[in-house]
Amino acid sequence: MSNVGKCYDNARIESWFATLKKEKLYQINTMDLTKEEVKTIIWRYVNYYNRHRVTTVNPGGWPPVVYRLKTAHRGKAA
Repeated sequence: MSNVGKCYDNARIESWFATLKKEKLYQINTMDLTKEEVKTIIWRYVNYYNRHRVTTVNPGGWPPVVYRLKTAHRGKAA
């Protein structure tokens, strides 16, 4: 990721993992699940996060995939 003493790259991914844990993993008892079940839960959350979850980071509150599609479409039209 980043060089020694530069934590800029890690901050975003650490924030994302904190969100994953707060919104999904801390709400279920993962100790009773198999590794494959936990992987499936995480995969579904990532899909939900990227395609359906409303966000305040970009204008309009679009999910990341929708925002990328809309901005890519605008870039081609210009």
